[in-house]
Amino acid sequence: MTIASSLQQFIHSEKIAIHYCGQKINYPQLIERISTTKRKLLSYLPMPEHKVVAFLIHNKLEFLTLFLAIAELGAIALPLDPKWSGRDLDAIMDDARPDLLITDDRERFSHGFVPLETFLAAEPSFLPLPNVSSDTLFYLGYTSGTTGKPKGFVRTHASWLNSFQCTNAFFQLNSADRILSPGPLVHSHFLYAAVHALSIGATLYLPEKFDAGDVLSLMEKERISAVYIVPTMFQAMLKRYEEKKARPNVHLRTILSSGAKWHPASRKKAKLLFPNAKIFEFYGASELSFVTYLDEKGFEYDLQSAGRPFPNVQVSIRHESGEEAHPGEIGELYVKSGMIFAGYWNDDELTKKVRKGEWATVGDLAVMDENGYIRLVGRKSNMILSGGLNVYPEEIEHVLEKHPAIEEAAVIGVEDDYWGEKAVAFLRLKEGQTLTKEELKTYCRKYMATYKCPKMFFSVKAFPYTSSGKIARKQLKSLLGKGEVIS
Repeated sequence: MTIASSLQQFIHSEKIAIHYCGQKINYPQLIERISTTKRKLLSYLPMPEHKVVAFLIHNKLEFLTLFLAIAELGAIALPLDPKWSGRDLDAIMDDARPDLLITDDRERFSHGFVPLETFLAAEPSFLPLPNVSSDTLFYLGYTSGTTGKPKGFVRTHASWLNSFQCTNAFFQLNSADRILSPGPLVHSHFLYAAVHALSIGATLYLPEKFDAGDVLSLMEKERISAVYIVPTMFQAMLKRYEEKKARPNVHLRTILSSGAKWHPASRKKAKLLFPNAKIFEFYGASELSFVTYLDEKGFEYDLQSAGRPFPNVQVSIRHESGEEAHPGEIGELYVKSGMIFAGYWNDDELTKKVRKGEWATVGDLAVMDENGYIRLVGRKSNMILSGGLNVYPEEIEHVLEKHPAIEEAAVIGVEDDYWGEKAVAFLRLKEGQTLTKEELKTYCRKYMATYKCPKMFFSVKAFPYTSSGKIARKQLKSLLGKGEVIS
């Protein structure tokens, strides 16, 4: 069984599968497109099994049909992000060494590619189609490289099929839903949303790009019932909603947010726009898939929690010794489920560090309470060693963002002759607000140990973000000379 096997049950349905920029295709048309695309791929790769097919295509129908066709042939799909720098793109191409490269952006490559229009005009091959099992690798994705060299992670069909079951059971999405995936398909959060929607026979809505006003209009006009977002998308929609003094959307019933922690104050405002929607945040990773969920009951219990593990997920919080941490103790979070990744591409050593038998960890540090709710303390790789003591940037950020004058905060470690490393905070203040360094130091000392308090504060107009809505931490150091020092 594959991620697209279930589409065949809709072969005789005239139901619309995808709305894209005014264009509609039904399920039989979608299945035919995937079949034709498979045949065209065979004309370039007569033996496609385990071959890597890379493609750099902007958000359009061809992205999705090509991805599914590659997966159905037993090949490995490698979506490339148009936003990647030339340096990152070169590193990824050198690491993946794809057998075929298809693009609608010729300027990004000097040679070795097939233009999308050439591929679409190719004659189909009628060679035999290979048999593909659920254990076959189908997806090679790369992290955005926010903390260093991009890493390639690979997934099997089975890992996504298990994720589909989790989504169906827990979020109760079904074929009657109108599901909006408003972000770039190259990001796994939105790609998964799209593929899952089709797997259950729902109607999928895809915009060419995210625009808050356009998305709000689409949601109202088409009576969207479920939407996948990252928190920064909601902030943009909220701003547009307030500017236009629009009416609340009463049709939406499910909001699925991931990619970054949704600020509690922002999440509370979601009910202004979508009063009838159930809100789910879920924590996961490219390597782990779903780990924990935070529903409305959990949000009331602990605003800062990442929630509790999904029913089919086991979580273990462990000390460096490997021993299980007691409730309230910080440890590294390990996950065991049928949804975790197969390993890293061309990096067995890193795979061994992350996958420990049936368990896997991406280095997140967490605390579990006596009721099974998990708080993420920070990432091991982000930890600051200041004066010989461990400091977690995320903990400082949570404190700073509770200040009434601060809209958003980010903390990094910077080398220091005396401390070894010191915590430096970047702050985006609310409109019309000002703060002094002394006010900030006094505030921080009230809620944190002195050694955790940032040694310097910078005011910035905006933060750099990854496509998943997370602050791009490795780019923050470049703001040291650009941000305004708070004195």
